[in-house]
Amino acid sequence: MQLSLLLILALVTALVALYDGVTRVRGKRGTNAVAIVEVAAAALLGVSIFVPLPAPLSMQLFSIVLEVALIVILVIRGGSRKVATVTIIALILNTVLVLQLLGWLNIPFLS
Repeated sequence: MQLSLLLILALVTALVALYDGVTRVRGKRGTNAVAIVEVAAAALLGVSIFVPLPAPLSMQLFSIVLEVALIVILVIRGGSRKVATVTIIALILNTVLVLQLLGWLNIPFLS
């Protein structure tokens, strides 16, 4: 497997989203269901980088699910400012990843 900047971006996105989801699950707010979806999608995104999964379960699917979960969490706005900052960072990284995987954003050195 060749290590590219796209894989590093996906790994960093998965780690930041996993950190954000774990801090939300441990919190006392009512967003635990969405946070569990975020943790699961981030973990599966991290696994799909290194392990080949069947066709419907690809990095693209997990990053789109993670994108929806991050948007819902940001709209619900549970947690402190620090957690909201981590959510925004994860959302920006994941947006770049989704756009690159769908082919709508072409950054030459990223692919």
